[in-house]
Amino acid sequence: MSIIADYVRRIRRFPGNARLFLAFSFLFGFSFAVYSLFFNLYIIARGYNPAFLGALVALPMGMNLVFALPVGLFGNRIGYKRGLIIGAAAMTVSIVGIALSPGAIGLIAFSVLNGIGNSILWVMGVPFMAANSRIEERTHLFSMQFSLNTFSGFFGFLIGGSLPIMFAHVLRCGSGAPLAYQATLFTSAGVMAIAVIPLALISEPPRPVHTEVLRFRAAFAQPTLIIKLLIPEIVIGFGAGLLVPYFNVFFKQQFAVSDGILGTLFAGQAVGIGIATLAGPLLAARWGKVRAVAITQFASIPFLLMLGYSPLFVVAVVGFLARAALMNMGGPLYSAFTMEKVGAGRRAAVNGLLTMSWSGSFAIANWISGRLQGTVGFSPLFLFTAVAYGVGAGLVYLFFARSRASEA
Repeated sequence: MSIIADYVRRIRRFPGNARLFLAFSFLFGFSFAVYSLFFNLYIIARGYNPAFLGALVALPMGMNLVFALPVGLFGNRIGYKRGLIIGAAAMTVSIVGIALSPGAIGLIAFSVLNGIGNSILWVMGVPFMAANSRIEERTHLFSMQFSLNTFSGFFGFLIGGSLPIMFAHVLRCGSGAPLAYQATLFTSAGVMAIAVIPLALISEPPRPVHTEVLRFRAAFAQPTLIIKLLIPEIVIGFGAGLLVPYFNVFFKQQFAVSDGILGTLFAGQAVGIGIATLAGPLLAARWGKVRAVAITQFASIPFLLMLGYSPLFVVAVVGFLARAALMNMGGPLYSAFTMEKVGAGRRAAVNGLLTMSWSGSFAIANWISGRLQGTVGFSPLFLFTAVAYGVGAGLVYLFFARSRASEA
């Protein structure tokens, strides 16, 4: 059987719950793409400075740091289905709240709620997929979910890029006016609300309930392994937090692109990530999961530097697209690897720890980046991120990828 035929066969064997989660991921990806594309620009259009924007961007990840482990520990008691529905509902309410908030206090409060909802979805989603897939198809499910999420982001970015212009015409305001961005955020919230429907159709069997104390102890049952899993996440999360949430601001400031072109750029990025992620299982079959992660992360660094330091828009775009594809290709592989290294009863708690580590460093970097952008600009941030990516990828290779046996 050819590699491609085997790939297709494994996808066809996904159970019903997994297919419903893929449908949710598609809708969520569309909604989040529209939201993330214009959230920063909406805040700036309302007259807030980069330091306040940095704090708002950091808040959701800060909430991941606070809530990820409790969500992981109580995951069995809540149930994956109920937890995912609560998370999606919280995200919907938070986006509406951000669009309607008259002042800074409201923006802060609903950014906190956004982070709580995102934390629940992030922590619950990975063990849910692990619980609803067999080991022989798990890598394909993780890659397919991530790919669908990003492919739907293509439509979100492409369609979303034209929404402020359309709403500006309808509402008789400028395309860069807060009112146009506000209406765009309402569109994002509407799609997020629709995404709850496939979650409601999930059939979840009763789960055994254990005490949270026992699950907390179980999460740390293999401290050396857990520490090795956490450290690369912390380093890479910090590097990503310095730049990734601000690429839209970077293109606006560096090349003065329009909202439409910005949407097209991010749509192209989503396609690149989606295609690259689908290729992830093929690389994993050839090199092993974590070796594929380390190699692709290393390969993304030259393109990151190309994006940050080229004065030519076309060259920067090439760097932007290639960096995103290579850096994100290994994410689902690493997630699948971590879930296979721990027992089924520990997955939610361990994924909570992983989410905390990545989100905590990401949030700190968001805040630092917001402060630095107002003083030294973007230039040094690209160098800092490149170093962080290199160190993180090196640690993944050092800890896990030196032999295929480590992936057993």
